[in-house]
Order: sequence, then structure tokens, then C-alpha cells
Amino acid sequence: MSEKDFETKLNEAYDKMMERVQQLFDDAEQQALPTLQRNLDKAKKQAVELKELTHDEAEKIALYIERDLHDAADYIESSGKTVSEWLAFDFEQVENRLLELFASVADKTRLELQQITQMAKTAQQYHTGEVAGIGTLVCDACGCELNFTKTSRIPPCPKCHKTTFSRKKAS
Repeated sequence: MSEKDFETKLNEAYDKMMERVQQLFDDAEQQALPTLQRNLDKAKKQAVELKELTHDEAEKIALYIERDLHDAADYIESSGKTVSEWLAFDFEQVENRLLELFASVADKTRLELQQITQMAKTAQQYHTGEVAGIGTLVCDACGCELNFTKTSRIPPCPKCHKTTFSRKKAS
């Protein structure tokens, strides 16, 4: 499998797993943090059973989703702002389906996100090679911004070639 095919596979897996988490939350909207973990585990298991991903790949994608949800929860909890402000991005540039999907998961899990926030007070970091959802990441070293209009693997900073980023917050 070529590197481009592998990257496409991971990007599509992120989107599918996020969609599955949303579908599972439709049935269990009022439950707390254990529901989030159970549903993410179900989405991982389903991706492996359908042979879309290996177990290790599914674990990695699930960690990326958890990281994004932790980061969104922390931002929403500390600022009182919305998911759209967390994304700090022009929505017209984003595929509507993915945006609605992400916002739906984040909105439906507000209680879960508040609980997650209490457990995740440290800043979330993003690293080159990981998969990230839509939005803007800022290089921790030089401040260069990377805009993601769709789920993508994070490249090294195009300006300084460093590999650690943070989610840009709306000011």
C-alpha cells in the first residue's frame, strides 16, 4: 500500500469512526462519560471487524478522536464559547457533512465533555503524522498556522519543520 493510499485510509477511517460514534450517541444521548468510552470502543471494534483498520490503527484513530474531543471540551468549558468558535475556521471552506457530524458529536456529548474536561486540564498537543479533524493548528515553535478543510494527517511545519502543534482558539 502506497503512503498516499495509507494516508487516505487513515483520513477516511477517522471520518467513519466519528460518524459511528455519532450514530451510537443518538441512542444513548443522556448517559455520561462511560457512554463516550463505550461508544468509541464499539466504533473501534466495528472498524476492525469490518477489516477497515488493524487493531493498532483503530486504537490510534480513537486516540486522535479522544484528543480532539478533550480539546473541544476544554475550550468550551473554559471559554463558554461554541464548537464553531473552537474550530476557528471559515465554515464555508469546510465540507458541510463533516462539520455537522463533528458538531453533532460535540453537542450531544456536552455532559461527557464537561466530565472529560475535569480529567484533561493539560493542553492537548498534536504531532506530525497524527490525523486531525477540521480546523486550524498552530506550530508551537514558530506560530505558523495549518488549516485543515478535511480530515488529514498532520505534516511537519512548512515554515520551521517542527512537529508539535496546538489547536488555534478563537480570540
